[in-house]
Amino acid sequence: MSNENKNLKALKCENCGGDIAKSYRVIDEDESIPVAKCLSCGTEYDPSSEEYYLYFADEFNENSSNSIFKLGMKGKIEGVEYEIIGRLRYKEQDPDDYEEGIWDEWFTVSSDGGFHYFVEEDGKVLSYNEYIPNSIDMDSDSSYIYFDGKAISKNSAYIGRVILAEGELPWEPDIGEPVKCYDIKNNGEKFSIEQSEDEITICKSTKIPYKDIIDGFDLDEHRENYNETMTQRKKFLLKSKIYLVAMFISLGLLFTTCSTGSKVKGVMNKQIVITDNELKVENGKPSYHSNVLYGPFRLENKEGLYNITIGINERIKRLNSEWQSFGFMIIKEENLKRIKDNLENKLELKKFFNQIDLKKEPIESFSIAGSFWDERGYDSDGSWHENDLVSTSSVVIKEGGLYYAYLEMLNKNKRPINSVVFSLRSDKVSKYYLISFILMLVLWLLNKNKGKNYNTLPFDIS
Repeated sequence: MSNENKNLKALKCENCGGDIAKSYRVIDEDESIPVAKCLSCGTEYDPSSEEYYLYFADEFNENSSNSIFKLGMKGKIEGVEYEIIGRLRYKEQDPDDYEEGIWDEWFTVSSDGGFHYFVEEDGKVLSYNEYIPNSIDMDSDSSYIYFDGKAISKNSAYIGRVILAEGELPWEPDIGEPVKCYDIKNNGEKFSIEQSEDEITICKSTKIPYKDIIDGFDLDEHRENYNETMTQRKKFLLKSKIYLVAMFISLGLLFTTCSTGSKVKGVMNKQIVITDNELKVENGKPSYHSNVLYGPFRLENKEGLYNITIGINERIKRLNSEWQSFGFMIIKEENLKRIKDNLENKLELKKFFNQIDLKKEPIESFSIAGSFWDERGYDSDGSWHENDLVSTSSVVIKEGGLYYAYLEMLNKNKRPINSVVFSLRSDKVSKYYLISFILMLVLWLLNKNKGKNYNTLPFDIS
């Protein structure tokens, strides 16, 4: 390990010897990365430099004591005795990830006499044993390395930088020293290659359960918390499975009831034409206005979900490089009681609907506005044609009974009234199936997350 004077010397700028302070480099308007910056000459030391890791080492190592291992620990796993004598902590060289990508390598002497590390990362412990491959080629190809006959892209490599070194180690590393790493899967087994300037280390990894470590190293201080953690995790995961089953049941009922819905018959059988292509001129531009009252028709389902489709009936007349806007309402019969006896009086109907926005309380159970359009033209790729001829929406009708539909149309050109059609389809499903599904989904996610992350131990476990 480098001595204290060398560490202090490294905190000075290599270019001018000036003091270094923490700063930030702006990437764009919403993003910046921390850097070490010389106060004298302005030189910046980012994650690609050793100085960066030396300067930020204290922050990277704030949680270095949160580990199941400690220097000097002795224990036995699968019949092999280990003594932990050294530790290396690495941080992945990633300019976009300041806090993550940190792992510990605990160096051991073992009764089998082999080269051995315990690697602790992301709540997992891996046992790394020295491995001699049948074949390895790191240099002959500029794009790949070859490991036991398998081609590994060099782009899959990542750089780890030393941020902590303590105890007895096979070499004396410097803070910020880089090592190129490959994580490899081959024939169902996992391997790690670490390549520095001086050597290449190849290890085969095996996951070690925390229970084996606690038992093998006689860590009584962690046993009770470990057992509690595992018990609670199992409970949360069991709950999550129950909620998952309930979620699929709710989803199945939702799809089943939706698929058995039926079209509401007779919604356009009776119509009262209030205006038919009435000419209006606004800002010197003419347009044609039509409005029709349809009904009555019966909606049976209380708290029922209905799908509404409004569109152009092209068999009557196509839209041709033009637009047509519309307004649509569903109105309960009793809300038309003031004019019910005058439904044949078009002037009364016209006056009623012209003043509908002035009423204190809405008379409609549902309303929607939109437009249909058709456009054609030419560009560098030739002719093109685009249109939008259908509008769909859903509504929950709170009360069954007789209803009317009011359709208002405004068009650039004269168009037949019946060129715009609408239909209602009852899904015969209570909205509570959907609410139940969403509730089960939330509970499943919460319990699944708790089942993975519940922990009473002072270190993370996956």
